[in-house]
Formats: sequence, C-alpha cells, structure tokens
Amino acid sequence: MTAEAPDAARRAVAAFVETFGAAPRYLVRSPGRVNLIGEHTDYNDGLCLPVAVGLELCLAFSPAEPTDEAAALIEVFSEDRDAPARVHLPPPVLSASGPPGRAARAQAGWTGYVEGVVAAMGSAAGAGASQAGADASRGWFGTLASDLPAGAGLSSSAALELAVARACAVTWRQDWDPVEAARLAHRAENHWVGAATGLLDQLACATSTAGHALRIDFRDLTTLPVAVPDSVVVAIVDTGTRRDLVTSAYGQRRAECERAAARLGVDSLRDLADRLPADAADRLDPVELRRARHIVTENTRVQEVVAALLRSDLAHAGAVLLDGHRSLRDDFEVCGPELDAAVAACRTAPGCHGARMTGGGFAGCVIALIDARSADTFTEAVLRGYRAATGRDGVVHLCRPVGGTSLIPVQEHLPRTTNDSTKESGQE
Repeated sequence: MTAEAPDAARRAVAAFVETFGAAPRYLVRSPGRVNLIGEHTDYNDGLCLPVAVGLELCLAFSPAEPTDEAAALIEVFSEDRDAPARVHLPPPVLSASGPPGRAARAQAGWTGYVEGVVAAMGSAAGAGASQAGADASRGWFGTLASDLPAGAGLSSSAALELAVARACAVTWRQDWDPVEAARLAHRAENHWVGAATGLLDQLACATSTAGHALRIDFRDLTTLPVAVPDSVVVAIVDTGTRRDLVTSAYGQRRAECERAAARLGVDSLRDLADRLPADAADRLDPVELRRARHIVTENTRVQEVVAALLRSDLAHAGAVLLDGHRSLRDDFEVCGPELDAAVAACRTAPGCHGARMTGGGFAGCVIALIDARSADTFTEAVLRGYRAATGRDGVVHLCRPVGGTSLIPVQEHLPRTTNDSTKESGQE
C-alpha cells in the first residue's frame, strides 16, 4: 500500500481540544529523517547526508498558568498510548558527564524520552547568562500525534525529543538554538534513556533546510545544505520489520569501531582519511577490519553523493547508494533479508536511480532516489516485488526534503467544529 498524506498536525490539535476543552496556544512540527548516505559514521566523527522528511510528529501544547493546580507539571498525552507522560517540576537532574547509560530515576518507555529531555532542558535553563530569565518551574500540557512509524529507522525518538525541547524552550522562554537543542536531546537519549546513539538523528531533525539534504561533519558539527533536484523524490520503503535500539547490536558495532580505531592508533576512524593503512589486516581481527573498512569508504561515499547532487548526476548518486548498501550488508553486517529484498525490488522498479537500507540496521526501512514522474509505477512495482520475495506487505512513503523542528500556526489545523471561544491561539 502507499501511505496517505500525513495529517499529524490536525490530529494533535483535535486531541488537545477534546482533552482540554480549548485550543492549544502552540503547535510544533518535528520531522523524521532518512539518511541518504553516511550510516554509522556519526559516532566515528565522520560525514553524513540526512534528509528531513514530511513524515512528522506534531505536539499541540499550552503553558500552564501560575494559578493552575498542575502549574509545576508537564503532562503529555499521545494518540497511541493509554497513559500520559508526566514529569514533575523542578526537572530531575541530568548529569553533564559520565558514560552513556540509563539514569537510575528514568521512567520506562516513551515517557523516559520526555523526562530526559525535560531534565536536559532544565539543566540548560539554569546555566549561563545566555539563558537569563529562563524559568524551568512552569509546566505545560500537550497532545502528540505522529505519522512516523516507531522503530523503523526514521528517527521517531529524535522527533519526539526535539518537539518536547521546543515546548520547554517556549514555556521557559529559552533561546532556541537548533544545534544546542540537538545536543541536549542527544545527551538525554544517551545518559537518561540509555541508548548509545550518535548525534545524527537529533541534528538532522533540528537543523534541516527545506528542499535540501544536510551534509554534516561530525568532527566539528559544521553543516552544509545540499540541494536535492526537484526531478527526484525520496521513496521510503517500510519493510514492516522492527528492532529495539537500546538492546540491539548497535552498541556492539560502536564498540567494534572504537576497538579498531585504538588498534590503528587513531582517536577515531575518521582520522584514517580515505583509506585503511596497508597493514590494517595485520593489526585488526577480521570483524574489526570489516567495520573499519565500511566507515572509511562510507565517508568517501558521502562526498561522492554530495558532488553528484550538486551536478544533478542522479545515476552516479544512485550507484553510490547501492554500493553503500553492499557495504552495510557485507562489512558492517547490519542488513537483514527483508531489507535486502526491498533494495532488490527497488533496483528493478521503474525510475529508480539507486537504493539502500537506512537507519541503524537489522530491520526498518529502505530509501530510494527515484524519478518523480515514475513515482506511481515505482511504488506498484516495489510493493509487488517485495511481497513476492518475502510474503510481507510493505508501505511506500514518497517524500520531499522539509525543514527542521519548528512552530507552525495553530489556527489552520483547528477542527472545523471548534467554536469561536476556543480559537484564541497564537504564537509568541
């Protein structure tokens, strides 16, 4: 099947009106992301090329008034959860240092992500002159709706984190710095939730530019918007398979990269530039050699795709994507039969320039660069081919690059039946 156009914003606002009996004052849209190329390079100080996509999470919210009984409470309802996330204020304390790991006080599940971001933003509210006047004692209440499938490698957790961060920033009158917000959200995921992820997801969700991919250099966190030609669409093929990031082999791959760098005498695999040392096979075990080879060649692939997009050489960009998939399958070993079958179905579908698995791996989604004129026939062929190979039904999302986490007008997303008394909403 083909996914319908997302309407998370309208659902979030409608849920707010139904839950609280009034229109929300604010509405945040926070996009998911796919990575065109540059997988598992972020925590190796490498290069990535993500794209924020129009599959998004939306948070409708209002700050609590000082006279409210729950003025010192953050309460978030989600359309797909039975119970809300609740965080009492002042925020819990999040350590600024120490190894990644689940905080002793962290709540379980999605509530832990909300709680961790509140803790991280609270620490920022109390730090330095840049946040003068920030008040992390004021609560807010909201409702969430999302068109992002959880666990599919589209950064649903990062979208949630950045939406909560934006709500905290508005309520507590903090300056909104997308890069700093991404850092805080990443710290919450590492040190509160206990997921040993890199910064890629948060930075892409927070800082992307509409119509562009975002080249990120994780050595210094510099970014470069790279225009994506209007003639192509980013197709996301959801295989219907899922993984658990916190307990998956993701952490194992990260440790293998760190061991390879140490044995090669460098701080990170990025320091190897564009090739492995001639004696790498003697200094690394076979697994470490494969992991290092993927990282080194993947950084080169990012540079190649950037150059290809800038000159609109989509055939070459697609060929590099396919090469990246082979590297993820054979050297980094994070593929799976469904992901491989989906890539194979994309390769033979009309209008496909190239495809590869995206995300942390093992399950989730495949991306393809396709000719916009062939979108419908591509979709039909991919779904038919994937089902023939696996017996499973996939979903295809056709996306254009969108901008990062932002406030959007509430008024145009209000339910039509909302009466005039509930339409007093605005943006500060």
